[in-house]
Amino acid sequence: MDFPVPSDAMVAGVRTAIATLGPTTRAVAAGKCLEIAPPRNETRFWSPHLSIQFSDVRPESSGNAELPHLSDHSVPAGASPDNASDVNCQLFGRFSPRPEIWTFCMFLYFAMALILCGGLLIAYVQWSLGASMTGLWMVPISLLVIVGLHAASLIGQGLSRHQMIELRQQLDQILALAAPETPTAERPALSTADQTPTMRVEITS
Repeated sequence: MDFPVPSDAMVAGVRTAIATLGPTTRAVAAGKCLEIAPPRNETRFWSPHLSIQFSDVRPESSGNAELPHLSDHSVPAGASPDNASDVNCQLFGRFSPRPEIWTFCMFLYFAMALILCGGLLIAYVQWSLGASMTGLWMVPISLLVIVGLHAASLIGQGLSRHQMIELRQQLDQILALAAPETPTAERPALSTADQTPTMRVEITS
């Protein structure tokens, strides 16, 4: 999303909005980042969280080039004050598992990859020595665990789809207070290409 204000002003508005909402939101702002999580009593092993980053961009840029840090009253060297008003705030959000869950899953993937490679190496040594290749048993076991982890992640995404919608609605609520000059109805929603069929049903209903 793009907003016609510098990122510092947008972040200040977001902090004020979070303070206004109080305990009705589990949002935390730190620097130019915002984290939104589901309520504690609804948090499960598969629950997602929404991570937001704010940055300054030129409206005519592609949206990827960041500008030097701008305060509400500062202007980059060599730039005119009029150019400072042309700086927009770009918001980039990502739904992801909780950090501790993501780290645990990556550890398991890495461990299974090592076991798979180790099994192949042991089996090769056993084959070269003419012994029974018992090391090959490690290969299907590690592959089954990897497939199981992937299946579990897909199941978790399905179970948490309603929480993703709620996190997005909470973000819209915060932005409506932080930037009232840009109504929620005018902000871009999740692109159709980024939505799963289940999410499309949830959003349209």
